[in-house]
Amino acid sequence: MAKVARAKVKDKWKGKMWYRLHAPSMFNYAIMAHTPADSAEVVNGRVTEVPLEQLTGDFNQKNFMIKFRVHETRGNNAFTSFDGHRLTSDYKRALTRRRNSRIDCNFVLNLQDDVQIRIKPIIMVDKRIKKSQEKMLRAVTHKYIEDNLSKLSLSEALKKIYSGDLNKEVATTLKTTYPTKRVEISKISVMNPASLMEVPPEDSELEKILEDADNKTTVEETEESEDTTEDEDNTEESSDVDYSAMKVAELKELLKEKDLPVSGTKAELIERLNS
Repeated sequence: MAKVARAKVKDKWKGKMWYRLHAPSMFNYAIMAHTPADSAEVVNGRVTEVPLEQLTGDFNQKNFMIKFRVHETRGNNAFTSFDGHRLTSDYKRALTRRRNSRIDCNFVLNLQDDVQIRIKPIIMVDKRIKKSQEKMLRAVTHKYIEDNLSKLSLSEALKKIYSGDLNKEVATTLKTTYPTKRVEISKISVMNPASLMEVPPEDSELEKILEDADNKTTVEETEESEDTTEDEDNTEESSDVDYSAMKVAELKELLKEKDLPVSGTKAELIERLNS
């Protein structure tokens, strides 16, 4: 049965072309995934969702699931535009505690680059609060986010959100109204996706961008590896000291530094230092 199932899956994708899904320019056209299709027309409009951590390498951003929509295909490359994000269900459940209040907000923002988004912040409060207090917290949150994000482009606004700066600023502002535990941007949806469609680079330029990104990653990994090797070498050097060439007084000084006994013969002192 297993062999039959595998054969059916293989036949299902037989003859189809695999398209590389590229993130938009704000993520350097990184390849997020591959998708099979009979033709390019079928790929256009497809939506993919990936953890933000996959694009930035920042483990702290693993709870953001970013949604992209394909708007253009060229050859086996499918180019996407940002379509929104959501927090993972597990993370949102972890934020909610018994006898706490979770206040959901929902409003539309017009950003500087004519992009319109629907944004859904959530406010966590340590205790149960009244409806009038919830209403006040929503109003303060709405005003602060609108006053600050409406002055930014989409990429600038997302940077402020994903860095956690916006959450901290809103939470600090809310604490002057009512003690607030935490603020998170639960969801974002782009209301006018056509405004985000960009002209993708030519094939040669695209490959150069991807190659530069790979080289940058390789250099960073090499530097980290060299730092680790250097630390190991330093450790080895410090452990390969020739104590036999040192005087008894010098050996005793080393033992004192390590809070070890200084009595005994030279051979005993050396043995104590090597142990």
